[in-house]
Amino acid sequence: MEADFVLGFIQVMDTEKDPRNLMTCFQCARTIILNFSLGVFVEEMFEVTSCYFPIDFTPPPNDNYKITRDDLIKGLRGCLSATEKFAEYTYPLLLEKLTSDVQSAKLDSLQTLSECVELYGIKPLKEFQTSLYNCIKSEIFSSGNPAIEQAALEALSGIVRTLSKSLLEGPDGPVHNYISEILQDCKRYMTGEDNRLLVPVCRLLVSCAEGSDSACCQVLQDVIPNLIGLYNKSSVNSQRKLVLEMISRFVRVVGGYSQGQCHKVFLTYMPELSTIIKSALIDSSSHLRMTGISGVNEMLKVSGEDTQVYTELILDKTFNDQDKDVRKSCLEPLKTIAEKHTDVLESTVIPKVLERLKDGLKNVVKGSEDVDNEINAVLSTVTISYNSLVMVSKELLQVLSGKSAIGMESDKAEQRTNNLVSCLLTVIQKNLDDKKSFEYLYSNAVLNIYKTVIQNSLSSTSVLHSPRIINSFSRCVQCIAIRCDNSQLQALYSLVTKIFLHGSTSAIDITDGTFNPLDVSSPWQQTQMVSMVTPVLCTCNEKLIDEDEYVKKLLNLSRMSPHRTTQTEACKCLAGIVNKHPDILQTIDLSEIEKTVQNKTAESRLSDLQIIIWLTKALVMRGHQRSQAMILFLMSLLSDPDIGREVADGFNTILTDNDDVLNRQMKAVTRMMYKQRLFVENVSHLVKSFDTTGQDTRKNYLRVLSAMLKTLPKQVLINELPPLFPLMVHSLLSDDLELQTSTMDTLYDLTHDAPEVVAKHIDSVIPQLLKLAKEQTSMKLRQSALQCIGVLTVLPTHTVLPYKVQVIKGLEKALDDKKRLVRKEAVTARNEWFLLGTK
Repeated sequence: MEADFVLGFIQVMDTEKDPRNLMTCFQCARTIILNFSLGVFVEEMFEVTSCYFPIDFTPPPNDNYKITRDDLIKGLRGCLSATEKFAEYTYPLLLEKLTSDVQSAKLDSLQTLSECVELYGIKPLKEFQTSLYNCIKSEIFSSGNPAIEQAALEALSGIVRTLSKSLLEGPDGPVHNYISEILQDCKRYMTGEDNRLLVPVCRLLVSCAEGSDSACCQVLQDVIPNLIGLYNKSSVNSQRKLVLEMISRFVRVVGGYSQGQCHKVFLTYMPELSTIIKSALIDSSSHLRMTGISGVNEMLKVSGEDTQVYTELILDKTFNDQDKDVRKSCLEPLKTIAEKHTDVLESTVIPKVLERLKDGLKNVVKGSEDVDNEINAVLSTVTISYNSLVMVSKELLQVLSGKSAIGMESDKAEQRTNNLVSCLLTVIQKNLDDKKSFEYLYSNAVLNIYKTVIQNSLSSTSVLHSPRIINSFSRCVQCIAIRCDNSQLQALYSLVTKIFLHGSTSAIDITDGTFNPLDVSSPWQQTQMVSMVTPVLCTCNEKLIDEDEYVKKLLNLSRMSPHRTTQTEACKCLAGIVNKHPDILQTIDLSEIEKTVQNKTAESRLSDLQIIIWLTKALVMRGHQRSQAMILFLMSLLSDPDIGREVADGFNTILTDNDDVLNRQMKAVTRMMYKQRLFVENVSHLVKSFDTTGQDTRKNYLRVLSAMLKTLPKQVLINELPPLFPLMVHSLLSDDLELQTSTMDTLYDLTHDAPEVVAKHIDSVIPQLLKLAKEQTSMKLRQSALQCIGVLTVLPTHTVLPYKVQVIKGLEKALDDKKRLVRKEAVTARNEWFLLGTK
């Protein structure tokens, strides 16, 4: 019965061409091969499937079944790799295709060989192993196709891996004989007389070494002495660099065998290899030094010997090498030390880096900022464990807490300090996923961060008073707060309430001075600390215990504080609370605030406007029923000559995502597609108001439209574009630099996405773009205009061809622009227009 069924299937499958049926046939064939006895029909089953090899199939354009060439290849390969009985037929087939000139056939053959060789086993492989090696070698040496070369290397590794499974080991084993043949063949290419084939030969031998531990031992014993000799007798840096790169590749292979026999073989060459690498690190060639650093990285992964010496050398290169790229390349071995040699990391690397950091802060010299950045990069790279986190975060906070002594003596003090806080932020972010590290950050680091910023807020002069630095500290707290569970968040809330609302700083060991950051009468150095409360208050989902008190104080700060940064940060915090608990609005007299905004003589007009903008954002995001009324109120102010510009910028605030508040990480209540909804509900009113407003305030409406268009999904934008495009042309005609640049960014994208709409207004767009390309007030504006001019050539030729002469002539001035980047864009644009109509 089985034989009849197999024969029947073969007859049914024979000559099948439909790709849908073939996919089913391949699946059935594999099932039959795996579960039925093929008996005398082995060759017939092979023939009926292999006749499709290699697959040459291109889906038709109107293909509804989505069957790809890769699908068919995988299906056929599953049949060929289903039984070792196919080996005697498959190998000749693969060899035939490997000698063809068809690149896709070669790639398919090599990938099929990789999948089949281990299943087929040693016995059928012996007859073909030499022929397969010759084909593989040919592809590695002369293919020029990276995909084929990689497939060839993987196939060779598979062959070696298969031969290594023999029970017969040693000099008489099949893998030993095979590797010996390959080594004998490759020896002539490693004499040093001609290095053109050194790289492909080493790649081939690396692939052999990756096959098995025993093969790796044999290759190392033959190749490493050869490469050491080549390096030592060479006096040309480029050649030594090449040899050292090849040595590093073999060291990398050894690292893949954890405590294998090849480790013992490798250790015998360690002294000579270490000497070579150390000499490379002090060479005059920066390229050779970088290769030496890469070699150190591989050595550190393989062995713990000389780790201390290598660490000292790498640290020296990190801080003292003259070449920036060399210093940057040291990060990789330092990362390896952090991962594999934590004892050396904690005893040597971190202490020396921190010592270097403190020395650099004491001596402000030219280039100090670059040194800071490099030290910060090192600390960010190596701080990946609990112990290193504790060491680094403590030291960074200790350094930062002493920043008040530095004051603002150096104009770069603020930037350097902000770099330190950014480093602390990166260190925190990298360690949040480790449970023990997070517990330390939550229970210890947060307290020290608050202590540092609050202590400095009590002094009258400190570089830590910079809003940018305070915001960076706030981000540190935010990263921790958003990872807290409810109980941890409540404990954190209790802490900040005790400190910020009640002014009790004893919890963070500060007993001197009075701290009332939410009191309007407090110094601005304290009131701007409201941004340190925001990460906690606005992450809490549950109703805040002291919510009313917070809202009252935040509202007072927002309206009455003389410090602009304090006002803004208080508005943000208030908006974050309102977004989650909109019932609070009942305690806020919005009508009184709106009256103040409408009163042209009110002193707090701008501060109250900012409150309205942020509260509107909070409500729009959650789709609150009151949000539309507030949007209409803001739109009614666009025609106000005094605050219309600020209102227009407020729409940008409403539609822009924020990192510090009202975001998904802080669990803000967000309605899906709220930006799209805002546009759809208000665009008609916006256009109507634009038509009726005075000339002086029209650009305010255009700024709002630009803010809306930037946030729309492409498909929605294309659908809504036709009636709005004339307004975009008006934006180009305005004298508002920011509006013009934003409009051109949108225009650039629309030229590709909605060419038919842009084409209708080409007679208005081209003259204005040519004018802006000569505008001397802004280099960025000229660049954007030239980019738009260049991209207009993708429009239908008959539309833009009449303007060819005008545009080419109009670009002449831009070709002589004083800025190189502008000249570059002008050349690109003119070339596009020169080629217009020639294709």
